[in-house]
Order: sequence, then C-alpha cells, then structure tokens
Amino acid sequence: MASFNPRSFTSPDRLKSISPKHLLKFFATWSGYLSDRGFALPAEADDNFPYDELAAVLMKPDDKVPPEMVDALFYVHETATKETAEELIEAAEQAGLTIEKGEEPSDADIALQIWLQKPDLLRRQHAETVAFTRSRFIYFAGRSSKHRPAPDPSGEQTGAMQERMDEWFDRKRRGKGARVFAFPRGTKTWFMIRHGEPMRREGRHQDDGGSGIAYYRPQKHDVVIYDGESDELAVNAGTKGETELYLRTFGAVIFDDEDYFDRSNRFTLEPLLEKGEKSLDNDTVPEIVKVRLIEIERFWGGKAKEKEVRKANDLFMAWGDDWERRLAGGSIDRAVFKVKFDGDGKERTVAILPPSLARYDRDADSDLIDRWLKDQGFCRPNAGDDEDDVGVLEDD
Repeated sequence: MASFNPRSFTSPDRLKSISPKHLLKFFATWSGYLSDRGFALPAEADDNFPYDELAAVLMKPDDKVPPEMVDALFYVHETATKETAEELIEAAEQAGLTIEKGEEPSDADIALQIWLQKPDLLRRQHAETVAFTRSRFIYFAGRSSKHRPAPDPSGEQTGAMQERMDEWFDRKRRGKGARVFAFPRGTKTWFMIRHGEPMRREGRHQDDGGSGIAYYRPQKHDVVIYDGESDELAVNAGTKGETELYLRTFGAVIFDDEDYFDRSNRFTLEPLLEKGEKSLDNDTVPEIVKVRLIEIERFWGGKAKEKEVRKANDLFMAWGDDWERRLAGGSIDRAVFKVKFDGDGKERTVAILPPSLARYDRDADSDLIDRWLKDQGFCRPNAGDDEDDVGVLEDD
C-alpha cells in the first residue's frame, strides 16, 4: 500500500477541483466504508456535493480504510500537477481513453478520469515522473568500447529483472513484488524500480485516547539510467546493496554479463589541481556560457577526521594567483560548480563527489553537462575506450 498523506489530497479545495460526477464514480467502490464512517454519497452529481464532509472523513482514516482507496488517492495526487497535466492528456489520447473537457478539467480531474478508466496507465505515469526527477546518481562505466543503442527491454526482460530483484529483496526482508518500468528517450533509457522496504511497526494514536500498533511495509522508488552514448549506468538507490543488485541485474539481463559495469572510480577532481581555473573552460561546449567553482570540501584526515569547507561566489576569483597554494594539502572530496547556459538566466548546480557520485538535474541540459565533465577530464573514460571514442578527452 502506498504511503497515505491525507493532507496532500483531501482538502476541500483540492476536492472541489474535481467534477462531482467523477468523484461519485471514483468513491462508489468504497461507498460502504464511507457509509460506516457516517458519510453517504449523494445520489446526484450537482453543485451541492458535500466536499467538506467528504474531506473530513478522508482526513481521519481509521484502521479499516481500504488499501485500494489509499493507493488510488496516492497515485491521483502524485500525478496531478501542472507540470504533468499535458503529458497525462497525451498519454490518455494514445491509450484511447476519453477525457471529458466540457468544463475545463483540473489537473486532478484529468488524473482521476485516467484512474477510472485505466489505473495501470496512471501508475506508469507516476513511475515516469519519479524517474525523471531524480538528481543524485552514482556512475559506472560499461565494458564496451562502442556506443550502444538505448535498450528498450521486452516484457520478458523486465520480468527477468523483477524475478532477480524479488529474490534479493525477499532475502533482505523487503518482500517481493518489485516492478520495473522502462522509458527509452534518445540515447538513454530511464528505469524506475518500485519495491518494498523492511516492515515497520509504529505506535498509533487513536481518537479515543487509546493506542495501538500499525504494522506495514513502506514503498520505495529507485532510478537507474543507461546512457548508450557513453555506455554507462547511473544509479539512484538508497544502499550499497541495492546499487550492487542493479549493476548485476541490468548487466546480466541486458548485456548477459553480471560484471558488465565497472565498479572502479568514475569521477576525479584532479583537473582542479592540475589546471586551476582553466579546468572550467567551456570551449568545447558552446551552449555553456560560464562555469564557476563555488565550493570545495577538503578532508585533512587524522584521528579527528577533520574536514574543511570553502565557499565563495567564485573561488578561483577569490584565490587569484594563489590558487595552487590554496588547493594544496588534504584531499578534495567534493566540488560544487555553477553552470550558466546560453539563453537561460538560471544557473545550474553541479556537484561532483569522487569516486562515482554526481548530482545535477537529469533534464534536457544534462547531456551538455555530461559532455563538459568529460571534456575537462572530471569524468574518466571507460576502460575499453579507444582514441576515437574519447576524442573530446584527447583534446585536453
């Protein structure tokens, strides 16, 4: 069952954005539960719909709340945003669904109409939304020296992935039922993995002043991106074990090799030490106007494990000709850059944490950032790269 946050969906204002006709149809399945809670669905869908009374019931779910209703509310809420409304309509049209547009439908109205006709489509749209909004990834290079097309896995392949993951998750007390959703786009394929977490037991407060126990399994979403152009896998997961599981699974199912992805270092900050401010040059990526180094974290070691953080609007400007001495000593464990794109007033933040972690938005500009990192030597070439494949790196 998805996590239920009653405040997120059940405010009267939120409910009022949905047509009474669709609300009646949506809640009809659970009319018995609502009736037991003292709320009777009206017979007619008109402007007198009792939104406030319905919200009051949903705001205080009891221990008999139907899990299916919680799931439905969760997915409608998570996908009903201004940013995703256009994609929802397009997905509905492609699936042959009917979205009533007589009265300008709200975002929630669109999502709810899709759920009523094809719940799996809304679940998939939710998976896509999660997949494209993660920004913190660990990178692993593939063993191929050639560019590969982005994989578009068959149902049999995603089934094989789920079977392998289920065995591991079940062994780690996280239950079975993992699901893999694939979204190929250009040279990349985004994979969203939905799975369970260890069972959680929490004390539950009751309205009569008593206490009880809630025992449930939370749900979690991880994201994996395969880039066919660079032949590398980017993993967003919560634990080292999950990361290793995805490396083995995607290597085995897609490339028939559990060890296809290299676990060694992917990123380095050596260019800062070797070239100073010149390491921020953007000559090979004209779409990037300027790059500034705004923060470094240096580890001095010792028994106290001392760390030092330096911040400025532009560290190289602050250091001037003294940059080599200011960067000497200790080890730089993290660097944060500001990247400005041509025609875009908002700068993008890019954080590099060697050996394998990078953090930045995986949107339309991420390809340009990837290229800049490789061109400047912050991203190591794949083990199997030959000179032709790393030409941009050879220019350094």
